[in-house]
Amino acid sequence: MRYSVLPQPILFHPLKHHLGYIREFIETNVDAEDSYLKAQLKTIGSSQLDLYLGNLSAQQIARETILYLQALHTLSPEAYQIYLSDSEARYRVITLSDGSKWVLRWGVVEGRHVHLHPARYSEHTIRVKANTLKTAVAVHMAALRYNQPMGLALVNQVRTEWLGLAPVPVYLQESPLAKLIHSLSGL
Repeated sequence: MRYSVLPQPILFHPLKHHLGYIREFIETNVDAEDSYLKAQLKTIGSSQLDLYLGNLSAQQIARETILYLQALHTLSPEAYQIYLSDSEARYRVITLSDGSKWVLRWGVVEGRHVHLHPARYSEHTIRVKANTLKTAVAVHMAALRYNQPMGLALVNQVRTEWLGLAPVPVYLQESPLAKLIHSLSGL
């Protein structure tokens, strides 16, 4: 699901910010072409990000955000721009039904002016490095695709061949990468 299947005017990148979506992505794309997978993983970027772990779907998050903005009469581009400009920081933070907090910014994609992402250190979120997330997704997909155990050899294979990243010297079960891989499996 890219943002194009979310209702307008929401701009949201679920492959970067939504654990449930990432699990679905892995399941439905395990046999996809390498070039497609590499291109999708590249969209995650290379900085830190906040990953939502909660039970709301991307669709529910979008709908609740739209309802919130409709209640304030700030859904149109003009009203939304004024709503954001009333804040010194030029963004707003809202709370959704599960207690998670979401940042609203101005979206730069035509017809999608409500740019949405999880707030830092919010309920049901974790802060992760983008390269750790990309590695976890790629390792999980490769383990399924090649029927291999998740370990140092597979981690370094996907880091170098799929992601163009340097290999890591060790893979510890208590590392952030191992914990994220474990989260992706849904266990």
